[in-house]
Amino acid sequence: MGNNISELHTNTELLEALQKAASRKLSPAEMLEQRVSFVFGSMDSQSNVTRQHIKQVIAEQEGIAIE
Repeated sequence: MGNNISELHTNTELLEALQKAASRKLSPAEMLEQRVSFVFGSMDSQSNVTRQHIKQVIAEQEGIAIE
């Protein structure tokens, strides 16, 4: 039994699911959530800024209504 990387194999069904997900176009709501997540993840852990506040700021900048 070797430790050769070439012996590793990824499940074919998983690869197909990843390809399908990668080619799917995100909805505007999903894109907004991705942006919020990115900004929130970039914030300092001691920050008092909430996800909702980030979402409101992005929505205002883009001129979109949020629910």
